[in-house]
Amino acid sequence: MKSNKPIIVSMGEPSGISSEIIIKVWLKRNLYKIPPFILVDDLKKLNQVNNLFNLKANFQTITNDKDINQIFSRSIPVIDLKANIDFYPGKPNAKNSKYVLKSITEAFEFVCKRKSSGMLTLPVCKTTLKKAKFNFNGQTEYLSYLVSKKNKKKYSEIMILSTTKPADKGKNLIVGLITTHIPLKKIHKFIEQKIIYDKIIAFRNSLKTIWKIKSPKIAITSINPHAGEEGLIGTEEIETITPLLKTCIKNKIKIFGPLSSDSCFHKSKREQFDGILCFYHDQGLIPVKTLDFNHSINITGGLPFLRVSPDHGPAFDIAKENIANLESLIASFNFLKQRF
Repeated sequence: MKSNKPIIVSMGEPSGISSEIIIKVWLKRNLYKIPPFILVDDLKKLNQVNNLFNLKANFQTITNDKDINQIFSRSIPVIDLKANIDFYPGKPNAKNSKYVLKSITEAFEFVCKRKSSGMLTLPVCKTTLKKAKFNFNGQTEYLSYLVSKKNKKKYSEIMILSTTKPADKGKNLIVGLITTHIPLKKIHKFIEQKIIYDKIIAFRNSLKTIWKIKSPKIAITSINPHAGEEGLIGTEEIETITPLLKTCIKNKIKIFGPLSSDSCFHKSKREQFDGILCFYHDQGLIPVKTLDFNHSINITGGLPFLRVSPDHGPAFDIAKENIANLESLIASFNFLKQRF
């Protein structure tokens, strides 16, 4: 049974392309069959972007979730932050970070109250947020913190990336990440069996609940080249990963590896698996973006609600150009729509 609840959307970085792409997607809502959404944003900023690019969209401020379908047919429903944000396209301002976070937090509260079918977050600037003392690696970890605090229960979130239109016309590549936005030299600190096991379980559960795969087959990459070549190029595979996988198999988890990451993403290879778990950011994102640069999406697993976002950043370099690509945002809406 399809949900008639709207998607809740956070505003993203004010000086990037977030406002541009969400307004343009609404303008093409009928063409792309975009489901109704509510935007948590600053109305002043939205009007400025609307006027800057002569987009001619309509906005309607709302205070509840009633009659959203009717409003959405003629206007973008907006929960107005009333922040009167000052912004300049392409030049982020750390003073706006509190509003970016407020938008995420209000969208989170909205989805937690089951007023929406899912959450879509527009791109933020992590560097700017960090300057404002944002102590998280990204929105994924921040949302996990919020829901853990709210429900007084620790959640093991997992960042998942997926193609939606792979260039080789093969099976969609779905990758889970054991680590996200951390320096490569710190990866070894996360190569502990408990951390890896928790991510395996979170990835497996996500494949079951989000993708509706009853008994997922998961591959896990190696850390070292050629899976360590039996200890000649590193011992993590022998000492840490392989013993853990044996435990997983005993627990009836269908997991295979460790596989050398130079060959496991190929069209014929990924046909064998429902998802591939990777140890670090670029190991998973390079193949996803190579296969499907414009249509790939970011999904958060392991939380009691579904959150999706476009798989790109705020794009400051083109924020004034009126040329932002909409395809990843459209793919994000389609992904949510297909699950409710």
